[in-house]
Amino acid sequence: MQTIFVFLAIIVALGVAFFQYLYKNKEKSQLKYWLSLLRFISIFGILILLINPSFKKTITESIKPNLIVAVDNSKSIKLNSKGDFTKSIVKNLKSNEILNNKYSIKYYGFGNGVYLLDSLKFNESQTNISAPVNEFSKLFKENNNPVILISDGNQTVGNSLDFINYKSPIYPIIIGDTTKFEDISIGQLNVNKYSYINNKLPVEVFINYFGNKSISKQFSVYNKSKRVFSKTIEFLKNENVKTESFYITAEEKGTQFFTAKIENLENELNVLNNKKSFSINVIEETSKILILSSIIHPDLGMLKKSIESNKQRSVSIKNISDFKGNISDFQLIILYQPSKDFETVMKEISTRKINNFVITGISTDWSFLNKVQNNYKKNTTSQTEEYYAVHNVNYPSFVLENINFSEFAPLEDNFGPIQFNVKANSLLYQKIGPITTEQALLATFKINDYKQGVLFGENIWRWRMNSFQENKTFEIFDGFIANLIQYLSSNLKNERLNVTVDPLFYANETVDILASYLDENFQIDTRTKLWVTISSKENNYIKKIPFALFKNQYKAEFSNIPSGEYIYSVTVDNQNSKSSGSFKVLSFHVEQQFKNSNDESLKKLAANSNGKIYYENDVDKLISNLQSNNSFKSIQKSKVIETPLIDWEWILGIILLSLSLEWFTRKYFGKI
Repeated sequence: MQTIFVFLAIIVALGVAFFQYLYKNKEKSQLKYWLSLLRFISIFGILILLINPSFKKTITESIKPNLIVAVDNSKSIKLNSKGDFTKSIVKNLKSNEILNNKYSIKYYGFGNGVYLLDSLKFNESQTNISAPVNEFSKLFKENNNPVILISDGNQTVGNSLDFINYKSPIYPIIIGDTTKFEDISIGQLNVNKYSYINNKLPVEVFINYFGNKSISKQFSVYNKSKRVFSKTIEFLKNENVKTESFYITAEEKGTQFFTAKIENLENELNVLNNKKSFSINVIEETSKILILSSIIHPDLGMLKKSIESNKQRSVSIKNISDFKGNISDFQLIILYQPSKDFETVMKEISTRKINNFVITGISTDWSFLNKVQNNYKKNTTSQTEEYYAVHNVNYPSFVLENINFSEFAPLEDNFGPIQFNVKANSLLYQKIGPITTEQALLATFKINDYKQGVLFGENIWRWRMNSFQENKTFEIFDGFIANLIQYLSSNLKNERLNVTVDPLFYANETVDILASYLDENFQIDTRTKLWVTISSKENNYIKKIPFALFKNQYKAEFSNIPSGEYIYSVTVDNQNSKSSGSFKVLSFHVEQQFKNSNDESLKKLAANSNGKIYYENDVDKLISNLQSNNSFKSIQKSKVIETPLIDWEWILGIILLSLSLEWFTRKYFGKI
């Protein structure tokens, strides 16, 4: 078809040139022929630009399969003198031409997290082997993507490898000696993070013994060098794991540190794993929270479960019709989908200025709610709407990380605009379909001396399930609820300075202290200067440094701190705000507790993914198998590219040139 158009363009251009300069023209000079040629070139060029002839070209490309190399960059590799050997494996993989010709090889390092590998320094203080496998499952979803996992198999944090599913084969290379020597160690220790003064706190500990003798050893728990529990544990030849459950009592308020110890074996090579430290936050009393509702809904059970995951809080769920108690006994009242039955309670809450949290939904009586309070109004219709959540990064009242709210299921509520009559801070905005609005989905505000919050939507129970599916734990979502409830239920006047610090750190681990500071209007104040002082009587250590501003949050870092108990104090320049607490730096690296490699979990990981485990002497076998494995083949993809036959810039230049020559020629010879 394009050929016909080009042929027609030639005929049209010839016709126009002939008609203008030669048709019925008695003067047959050579000039006329040159002018007609220039006109033919101009007309033909314009028509060619309009036709834009092109041809199709098929390009075939070969896409090599991915080969992912994940290297353990933790301190345990270096501590067991296997750093150079690990580097040599990576170097061997990079220099193997056959392997690089067959695969597109990508290198990652991992410790507590996973990242693109730049260099191996073996300086990670924690090992999370599950992290790279989970990350690769998200990054490489299509085709076969085999993984070479180079590690000693000793995991300190993260999910169990026994239940991880990866669609492509995983080939672990075990670094180090897997020979088992006689050893006794404290494995997992389970304890609640919170307790109350003089309450008995349950503790569960797993003690492991590897050997072929029958032994008995003393197990003890210490608090400030005082023994608070002791028992003799007996192991038999065929009974190498003991589970011990007991109770301890904390008699002082604040963060209390404990150390669990099991007596050493004779000539035991590794004694660092014979003890484990843990901490308990001892508080004086619990926060009592009341949930009132006139309907039955799964949100109610979820709220109770999530709030009570923090042992500082107890939740009571009551039907509004049956509640006869005193609301002043509670630090926070949650009003779930209020209706006319809530009138007495809501008036009493307003009169007594009790902190409250309103959750609305499709069963909410909005005509009543708009009438009984003046803080916000919603002009609803009979239509319901699904509202997705968008996190407000500038929410000022307290520090809250985005827990991937945008991926959560939508909440449901009656459709209509919301109008606040008080200064409210939106923690979450509404998103309807693809449109993000400035309407609040979750907001908090403060009137006089009490706080209020409102969530415009039901089915928040789905959020907890979404968070669990994403993170394999409820802790992240429960932490979000804990922060919200902590803010709403607290009656403390001075909440402008908030400080977060973990209670336990390992030697040579960076101590991070996070803080946020709000001005008198409870807006984030980034103009002031915060200082933190840490001190320890054990080693006469004291250091004071300023905080650095990092993403609307203040952060201070301490490195190479000697082991011991520390007291921290955070102050604000020219303000009376102050926050203090304590933390402890343990005397050994968590990575030091491993003297041998652990291949048990990696064997299961390889078997579950149809892979195979390899040891130090089998690296060449693995490379050979990958070179000859026909399961991983390049994929050929063909695509058709339509390429223009002409360059429009050149054609346009020729057209302009021919028109210009024609005009100047006619001008020169007086033909214009």
